[in-house]
Amino acid sequence: MQHILSVRELTKIYQGVNRELTVLDHVSFDIARGEVVSIVGPSGSGKTTLLGLCAGLDAPSSGQVVLTGRDISQLSEDDKAQVRNENVGFIFQNFQLLPTLTALENVMIPLELQGKAKGAAAIAKDLLDRVGLGDRHDHYPMQLSGGEQQRVSLARAFSNSPKVLFADEPTGNLDEDTGHVVEQLLFDLNKEQGTTLIIVTHNPDLAAKTDRVIRLKGGKVVSDVLNEKVAR
Repeated sequence: MQHILSVRELTKIYQGVNRELTVLDHVSFDIARGEVVSIVGPSGSGKTTLLGLCAGLDAPSSGQVVLTGRDISQLSEDDKAQVRNENVGFIFQNFQLLPTLTALENVMIPLELQGKAKGAAAIAKDLLDRVGLGDRHDHYPMQLSGGEQQRVSLARAFSNSPKVLFADEPTGNLDEDTGHVVEQLLFDLNKEQGTTLIIVTHNPDLAAKTDRVIRLKGGKVVSDVLNEKVAR
């Protein structure tokens, strides 16, 4: 089985005024290409920190992260940015849309960063149509509801056909009905593109729809199990 993400003995320690805080403690796991994995656990268990380390947004205190065949824990910030730009998509709980850009322009950003400005507008329009925002191309984030903003962020995340998509509480700021719509769109787009999807979530219903659940507690992996029946 080919692993698209391998984490070995990953540790993250923050230095406080009077003591050290160990947020992640020798975490190890592998994720196969095309897997849909949720990372769950109580608040403060290290979920979001782990996601950031796996994506190269932060550096570990020790340990190794191999993403799409490259040991990103040994790369410079510029090289890590290049790996993300070429291979990774993101969805955040608070959407992270640029307020001065339209929905269409927000979705085009990853393509433009890859030097694919030509044809970017057509791809962005198609994805916005795909997530049900065909009449919102020229709207700014402040003109959109929370659910609509998260659908724009979904379209943006998939616009450069990432190999790996990291989603941090993708339905955390949405009501239940809107969250279900966003979940289904996320899984549908993921299936269409064959992306490896890694989701941090507090939502047990969302976690139950993934192939596998990694549970953290106190910065350690306390369980890593396959879901026997996945309904997506």
